[in-house]
Amino acid sequence: MSASPYCRFSRICPTVQVQMVRLIQEQFTPSLSLSTEAPASAWARAIALADPTFVYCTAGEPTIRICPESSQQLRECLQRELTKPA
Repeated sequence: MSASPYCRFSRICPTVQVQMVRLIQEQFTPSLSLSTEAPASAWARAIALADPTFVYCTAGEPTIRICPESSQQLRECLQRELTKPA
């Protein structure tokens, strides 16, 4: 059985999840209209709730990307969860 290039956030080990949360923060912060800076724990919770799918791309330099199907859902979940009143 061959390995799938797709992986859900929930299936990634906790150490890698922490790194993925940081990368997602860097990627999505500029496009989200957040009035205050959300703590890392809120980002982690919102990302876990969305549970996006990642794909490992091997064309050229190997990279891990958010699947296009998951990207919009993730953006909507981040916007909703990170702008909730405390």
